[in-house]
Amino acid sequence: MLKLNEIYQTTVRYESSQHNDKVNMQRKTTYESRECLLNPNYIVAIYPHYFESSSDRKMLGGKFKGMEQFARIILDGNSFRSSELIVAMSYEKLTRLLIED
Repeated sequence: MLKLNEIYQTTVRYESSQHNDKVNMQRKTTYESRECLLNPNYIVAIYPHYFESSSDRKMLGGKFKGMEQFARIILDGNSFRSSELIVAMSYEKLTRLLIED
């Protein structure tokens, strides 16, 4: 099993104050991370991943300092989840881990 940090999109709610002390709830899409264990037998392919668009960089919001390299993992299997994961690890390091396994 591989222990990885998955990067995923989520919608968060936050308070935004306006004039006359009114508080509004607003939503925005952001990236978060969570630890996951992945069975390497289900990996079909891996690719380097780059957050190149300005909207992606805005959604990252500086949360992943020190994790500037990411990889996209394509999984085999039929499940309710997406068959693609973005992980906070360089393509090169992930390749070495899979070859050693």
